[in-house]
Amino acid sequence: MTLSLKDPFAPFDAPFRNFLLRHDLLVPDGPVWSVGVSGGGDSVLLLHLLLRHLPASRSLDILHFDHHTDPSKNARDKEFVTSLAARFCARLVVGESRSIEKHRPQVSETLLRQERQDFFNTYLAENPHSVLFLGHQKDDRIETVLANLFRGTGPRGLVGIPEKNEKIYRPLLFLEREEIRQALREAGEAFMEDPTNLDLGPLRNRVRLELRPAIDRIFPGGTAHLDTLAHYMVREISSSAPLSAGSLLIFEDPGYVRLSLRLFRALAPSRQGALSRSILDRQRQWKLPLPPERNLLRTLATPPSEPLRHFPLGAGWHLDIVSDHADLVYLYPDTQNTNLPMGGHLLAWLRNEGNDLSVPLPRSGHLTIAGPSVSPGTFPSGGMPLRPSLSARLSAEVVREGAEDFEVTYRCKALPLWPSRNPSGKTEGDAPVRGIGPRTVDQLLSRKPIPAAIKDRLPILMFRGKALWIPGWLDRTGDMPGAEKGPYLSITFQSREPSWWKKFLENP
Repeated sequence: MTLSLKDPFAPFDAPFRNFLLRHDLLVPDGPVWSVGVSGGGDSVLLLHLLLRHLPASRSLDILHFDHHTDPSKNARDKEFVTSLAARFCARLVVGESRSIEKHRPQVSETLLRQERQDFFNTYLAENPHSVLFLGHQKDDRIETVLANLFRGTGPRGLVGIPEKNEKIYRPLLFLEREEIRQALREAGEAFMEDPTNLDLGPLRNRVRLELRPAIDRIFPGGTAHLDTLAHYMVREISSSAPLSAGSLLIFEDPGYVRLSLRLFRALAPSRQGALSRSILDRQRQWKLPLPPERNLLRTLATPPSEPLRHFPLGAGWHLDIVSDHADLVYLYPDTQNTNLPMGGHLLAWLRNEGNDLSVPLPRSGHLTIAGPSVSPGTFPSGGMPLRPSLSARLSAEVVREGAEDFEVTYRCKALPLWPSRNPSGKTEGDAPVRGIGPRTVDQLLSRKPIPAAIKDRLPILMFRGKALWIPGWLDRTGDMPGAEKGPYLSITFQSREPSWWKKFLENP
């Protein structure tokens, strides 16, 4: 495309196109483009540049959000954006705040940003082949870095505003605010001025109108260097992204990570951030909610004066610091119990006797189904044995008749225990039967002071809705009807961290 030298947007074409090429946004059959347009100068220029580089076969969606802050201003902005969409034959998608109030002059920046982000996320979820462009520019990034400096940020906060965040792109970070407005004026393109930009109430305005000018008076042009700092931090973080955890990670499972605190603190801050992100990304694969990364980094970076246990990080996660290691633990709520049907696995073993069968568990470890054996071995009788085993022994005949009634679940407060045959709680000797007393799983598990994270990962074998066997805690398999008839198969729990069981079984 040949443009006139008087075209005020021409100097922006080359860097803008380089951005699109760098992120593979101009490839054939690439993503659908959409752009957030508030009506301000930044988003209006972004719209014009996108239209100049829009491939011929592509369409462009314009997204506009009504914050319900000022009815008259919101209506003017919406009308202006609607006219832009009609002028360029673009589809307009309008979102509105869920607030029933139409006038919210004192609403916080954080809430407005979250409402707007929710609207964008909803659009992207409903349009999975789309990407979204936003009009943040260089001054926005500088002011964000400046604010983050005094919030106690880490390396990631010094990036300010990233140019790419999943499916959201910001191609105007090479332009200053005044450059944008000057180009629009020279091109005769209208844009909306936001009168609230002069209000010193919002933090972003105080940083822009008071803090930044004060710093530039002492260090002329000094705040402009924060953009260079942001670029350095992007390179620093990206260079450490493929960090290998190596010996730093002692143990990792769904909802439970143990790492060496000494080795973690020896890392550079950028590598600490990269490692924490990689850990959280892997936990996301198991469909778990994630705590804010900054909470994790700040807690790990400051050595506690004494062991720190169950420090809340948010989203159900806690951090335990003991000696030179740290445990990142997710405490599963009762509502997140996952029942694993065992009938198919048990019947599969019966059809192919002699071959061990491994059943992976969703929270940790696996169950091994093995056998057969004529003798039940240490088969319990009259309730719970003195030292519960890591293996449950089930009569093959009972399994054949009621295989579909067997399930594996996890800690649930109201789950009842399978009833014991010995109602008196006594044996022929002096030793009591420990299975008598607690009537629910929670009452049983509360008797031993081991970490809740371990209790949350104990598989519970249920039969007809009652707890039959918990490795190391409960064994009522001998109390089942027909349990004395062999041959027998065994179900053994094998944890990925055997030290749990070694310590626990040595101190029953």
